[in-house]
Amino acid sequence: MDKIKSLRLKKLLKELDYVESDFELRNEIIGDADGDFIKSINSFLLEHPKLKEIYDSKITEKLNESIKNSENKTDEVPEDLVIDEDTENDLKEKELTNELKKIYREIVKITHPDIVKVKKLNDLYIKATNFYDDRNKIGLYQVCDDVGIKYELTEKDADIIEDNINSLKKKINFLESTFTWKWYNTDDESQKTKILLDYIKLRINS
Repeated sequence: MDKIKSLRLKKLLKELDYVESDFELRNEIIGDADGDFIKSINSFLLEHPKLKEIYDSKITEKLNESIKNSENKTDEVPEDLVIDEDTENDLKEKELTNELKKIYREIVKITHPDIVKVKKLNDLYIKATNFYDDRNKIGLYQVCDDVGIKYELTEKDADIIEDNINSLKKKINFLESTFTWKWYNTDDESQKTKILLDYIKLRINS
C-alpha cells in the first residue's frame, strides 16, 4: 500500500476516534440532563393542574394499551422459516476470525496482566478483549495505535470505518434533535418553557 493511501486510512481512523468521543460526550450529557428535564416537566405540570390531568390521563391510556398489546403477542416461529447456509459468508467469517486472532495476539503480548504489571496496559488488554469478543476489528486497530503496534489497513477496512463514522454522526444528529438536548442547551427561560410545552403537547397528541 502506498504511503498516501496509508495516511488517508489512518486519518479515517483518527476521525472515527474523534466522532466516537463526541458521541460519548453528548450521550453522557443527555443521560445526566434527562432526569432534570423530567423533573422540570413534572414541576410545570404541577403548576398547571388541568394540563396535568389531561397529560396523566393520556399517559395512563398509552400504558394500558402497551400492556394489552404485550399480552397479545405470541412467540410463534413461522413454519416456513428456512435456515440457508451460505458458504461464501462462512468463508468471510472464518477470514475475519483469523484476522482478529492475529491482531489480538499481538496486543495480548504486551498488555496481558500476567506479562506486564502496568494498569494502563492492563486496561487496554480488557478493552481489546471486549473488542475481540464483539468481533470489532476497527476497535482492535485503535488499541494497536494506543500501544504502538503497526498494522496495515485495507480498502475494506476503510469502508467499515466510514460506515461507523456515518452511523455515529446520525446518532449525534438524533441526540441534538431531542427535547432534552435543546432544553439543556438554552439559558433562555422562556425558550425552556416552550420546549417543555412542546414535549407535553407531543405526548398528549401522539
